[in-house]
Amino acid sequence: MAIIAAVVGLFVGQAFHLVFDRVYTDTPLGGPLNRCPACRASLHPAHTLPLVGLVLSRGRCPHCSARFPWHALLLPVGAAALFAVSTLVFDELGAGLLGGFFATVFLVLTLTDLDRRLIPNRIVYPSVVLAIALSWGWPDSSVVDVLAGGLVGVAIAAGLLLFSLPFGVNAFGMGDVKMIVLIGFVVGLPAIIVGAFLGTIGGGVAAALLLLLRLRSRRDYIPHGPFLALGAIVALFWGQDIWDWYTDR
Repeated sequence: MAIIAAVVGLFVGQAFHLVFDRVYTDTPLGGPLNRCPACRASLHPAHTLPLVGLVLSRGRCPHCSARFPWHALLLPVGAAALFAVSTLVFDELGAGLLGGFFATVFLVLTLTDLDRRLIPNRIVYPSVVLAIALSWGWPDSSVVDVLAGGLVGVAIAAGLLLFSLPFGVNAFGMGDVKMIVLIGFVVGLPAIIVGAFLGTIGGGVAAALLLLLRLRSRRDYIPHGPFLALGAIVALFWGQDIWDWYTDR
């Protein structure tokens, strides 16, 4: 099952790579996909397949010799790994594919935050709708748990936004707010508490270290998305176990 899930993950990650640059604009997601992001020249159809075109062209556009973006490799490979791990964690293919998909969404949001300093609505809003629509598919969570997780996510995000206001407008952005809400609807309750805690603590510690070492100033952008995404993936796979361990101590 893990091998099947990994193959599915390769293609899901490749699909996200092909539309990666379109999630920031109003450009239609349809249309030709196999184009060089630098010179916009058409590429061989092999470039629509995971890793195949990348290997054949040695990582460069055959027309302008520009290097392909790093997510061309990271998204297919990362998604394959996440799908495989998800299937092993949930121990069934259906839930494994579901978990792998949403874990890949969090990986994509990590890369968009690092690459463009954005948590795109084109990814977040459809993912929230999908999380609600597929809330019945989790083996150990009910629809009520998922909806409750979303509502708690809204409350946590609102609280963090208010708390961050004295630290400046960039301390905690609306993208981070929307991401926490998405996490809530994906992992449900009580795992949202685990994910939000790990993500905010991790981001806060990293930001504090960067400020103390004077690698960043209070006016610089410090992305929280990668830490929230890491907390989300941990909560998705092991959130209930962590919560049970904490409450049973």
